[in-house]
Order: sequence, then structure tokens, then C-alpha cells
Amino acid sequence: MLARKNRNRTRVPLMVLAACSATLLTGTGAHATTTDSEIRRTTDHYLFEVTLDEFLLIRSERPHADQLDWSSDACSYSPDSPLGYEFTASCQRHDFGYRNYKLQNRFTERNRTRIDDNFRADMYSSCAGDSLCERAADVYYYAVRQFGASSGSTAEALRKARTAAQHAPSPN
Repeated sequence: MLARKNRNRTRVPLMVLAACSATLLTGTGAHATTTDSEIRRTTDHYLFEVTLDEFLLIRSERPHADQLDWSSDACSYSPDSPLGYEFTASCQRHDFGYRNYKLQNRFTERNRTRIDDNFRADMYSSCAGDSLCERAADVYYYAVRQFGASSGSTAEALRKARTAAQHAPSPN
């Protein structure tokens, strides 16, 4: 009888260990597939509610990679650091917003404006009150407001803005 009780005590920890191992090996766990509404809330949280530094930390972990588009070309066709001001992280979060709102079929003009306004706020936060930096941020913001709807990324919008400026008639 005592041998049977010891055998049962050994089975429970082994079953728990086996279940934990199966979870680790199959990749299920904290970032398992979520519903559409949950992934939308998660997108909004990453985009509008966490600081830019927190977003970069989250981005480095790539949670929900099977449901969120983490790709970015940063500000690739435009300087990531115009006049020495660092906007790469702002461009990465902006790309995250555009790509995931398009993926989730909610890229409306109203939502695009929210994403673009957040982009400007992110750039301004990196400027820490430097007015020249804020003017550089305004140029980037203008580019995405003018050309973002027809662009696949922040960089493409900036390239279109630069091309438009080069072809604009000169003031006399």
C-alpha cells in the first residue's frame, strides 16, 4: 500500500513537468494567438499608451509576431538623424502604426491623423524643448501628413515630400 502511495506522489510532479515542457516546446504561453479585438487593443496600447522607450523594449521582444507587423524601414530614405536629431525610434513606432492599422483594416483618415500626431509627439519628446529639433520634426510630420496615406512607410512619405519640394515652383 505504501509503495502505491509513493508511486502516485511521483506521478503528479511528472505530469506537471510534462505539461510545462509541452508548453515551452510548442511555443504556447503568454503571447499565444489572441482575438482580433485583443490584438487591436494591444496595438493601440503599444502605439498610444506606452512611452517611446517602452515601445522600443517591447519591439525588441516582438510579442504577437504572428499577428503584428514589427517590420520597419525607420526613416531609411531620409536621414534618421536630421541635423543630428535622432528620430529613428519615432519612425519605427510610426511604421508600426501604419502597418498594423492597415493589416487590421482600420487605416482610416481619422486613425491616420492619430498615428501621425503621435509621431510628432514622439519626435518632440526626443527634442526635449530644442526649437531647431522641433522644426526638423515638423518637416517630417508635414511629409507624413501630405503623403502618408499613399505611402507604405514613413520613409516613403518623406521621399515623396522631398520630391514634391524639388519640383515646386520657386518663389519670386
